[in-house]
Amino acid sequence: MHLGDTYQFQDICEDGFIRLLDLKPASSADADIHCELIKSDRRLAVEYEALSYVWGKGEFSNTLYLPGGCLMITDNLASALRRLRLSDKSRILWADAVCINQSDDAEKGRQVAQMASIYKDATKVVAWLGEESGTSLDKDAILSLSQHAREIGLRSPTDENRKIIRKWVYGNSELVDWMMHVSSAAEHANFPLVYESAWFTRMWIVQEALLASHLTLYFGVNMLDWVDFERVMILLHTVNAAIRLPIPSRDSFIKHAWSLIEVRDHWHRSSQGNPNQALEVAFYMSQLRRRSCKDGRDRVFALQGLLRDRSNLIIQPDYSKTVVQVYTELTRSQLGLGNIGVLYEAGLWKRRSFCMPDLRPEHSSHAFWSEYLPTWVPDYRNEATFMELDIKFGSYFGTDLKVPLKLDLSKEPHRLTFQATLIDIISFIQPAKFVHDQAFRANDIAMFFVCREFFMDLKRVIDSRFGDGHYPTNEDPTTAFAYALVGGGTDEAYEKSFRLRDTDERPDPLSLWKLYEESCLKEDGEIYQAMQREVGMTANRRTLRGVGVDFYSELSAESGKAWSYSQHLVSIFRRHWFFISDDGYIGLAPRTTQSEGETDVLAFIDGANVPFVLRDVGEDTSDYVLVGPCYIHGLMDGEAVKRNEAFSAGTVQII
Repeated sequence: MHLGDTYQFQDICEDGFIRLLDLKPASSADADIHCELIKSDRRLAVEYEALSYVWGKGEFSNTLYLPGGCLMITDNLASALRRLRLSDKSRILWADAVCINQSDDAEKGRQVAQMASIYKDATKVVAWLGEESGTSLDKDAILSLSQHAREIGLRSPTDENRKIIRKWVYGNSELVDWMMHVSSAAEHANFPLVYESAWFTRMWIVQEALLASHLTLYFGVNMLDWVDFERVMILLHTVNAAIRLPIPSRDSFIKHAWSLIEVRDHWHRSSQGNPNQALEVAFYMSQLRRRSCKDGRDRVFALQGLLRDRSNLIIQPDYSKTVVQVYTELTRSQLGLGNIGVLYEAGLWKRRSFCMPDLRPEHSSHAFWSEYLPTWVPDYRNEATFMELDIKFGSYFGTDLKVPLKLDLSKEPHRLTFQATLIDIISFIQPAKFVHDQAFRANDIAMFFVCREFFMDLKRVIDSRFGDGHYPTNEDPTTAFAYALVGGGTDEAYEKSFRLRDTDERPDPLSLWKLYEESCLKEDGEIYQAMQREVGMTANRRTLRGVGVDFYSELSAESGKAWSYSQHLVSIFRRHWFFISDDGYIGLAPRTTQSEGETDVLAFIDGANVPFVLRDVGEDTSDYVLVGPCYIHGLMDGEAVKRNEAFSAGTVQII
């Protein structure tokens, strides 16, 4: 054996066996890294620490020396091992890049299936956040903040924390002054270096952090217990909310760190009840898709360790399957269990791009379809594909308890057959593309005027379409229009925008539209006149959120409601497009809905509690692609739709 020979892994095929890394001691931080891989039976309760870290760039420029050969590892792993090794004795670790033969897909699948147990059984999970870069943590100051959080009684990321801290400081000027300087104290202690670590962006750390019996964060020479880190994060979050300062948002790392705290809280609370498995899958997949990983299949394989009851999730790690096959199998298993809510995560509205498959017979091979991700399957590969609707239409997108799911899973893997009720074809679509113009985002004045023109044009379309007639449900068209603009006004954001107190009456969408017409659309309206004055003022005027302070302070109560309503409409039309169907039904559809050159159909899929937009593929086939969920004014009850003889019930195939 020559010194530069590549280490040859010995097979470990037996169930329950893993490799452990025996990290040899070194007296110098710069010394070569020597270790030994030990085959171990997990069932024998061998003590070891599990390493959690970021692989980093795919450059394997460091050498790990083992008996029998060498392995090349990344800079970040080499840095972690150098910091973690002891000077006088070996340290037993588990690190995925070394303890799993990464070039053997069969072994990798078996080992990944055990990862939840590996991290759960470890005496400690060591999270390596990276080396310090010229700036050191003031660990004593950080621990002092943690102690304050414990004394105050902040123990979990709940909304009750604001009440706790306000009660704690009430009437004590010294405590109020201290609270006002918490954020600066954390900055001076360089605490942001911890929560800004790229470690929090990594997908696998969700499982690793949740399952750890004892989690320690290592940052250079500093060690910080997770409990202390979490307390300080909760303290910062609570103080900023209590004094109405924005939560730190300089970059996405902060959001990732805080979301991990929320996930751990959810994990512990769910262990005390009997959580809905469908909702649990949706919750954890939303967390996994927001973080980075090198292999898209791992977003599904990682679920094995997060779901407490995994009996209903029969997706074993298998790296011989493509990403498409893995995602499709997960979705089919969920639909087979009646979780039709998974369709809410699917559709063209959740994709950055989509190319219609060529359905000619010569392309119907297994190889062709194995690379085509069906539109009814969520694409978990990239955070950028993830999008939320601003309106939930009154409830969670999920199962309609009154209309049973009728689903045929016996067809080809890429095709689903549903029982559905076809309602109508979309004939008019009005996108509000201006709300995505970067030039308008921070400028309320410009946004006000383009929105004003947009809604005036939209109202003219409605007046022209209906004239003196009635909406298909015999409502007044203006009433139907007002309700359609806000998705019926049933979502939580709508309630929060216009109900300042629980005793306030629920706002009526029609009355709000009338206020908006009076204050914004008419040229003598109070808001329109105020905006005209703003345009004429100098560019150096004192402003608040892009609009002069006087604009807000001088509005009447009614115009104040109209202003809030206008802002609510902007948020809605960032995610939805307004549509009219052939028979005159109106509503809100996903942004990817089209009418020109496409046949987009409104339909209720049996078992779903909201309607969907489906696109007719054509090509002499009965296939559709799934666009996404929608709001149809007057037709949000699937049972009522099925009883209506005007609509066609039958079978649809979605690819």
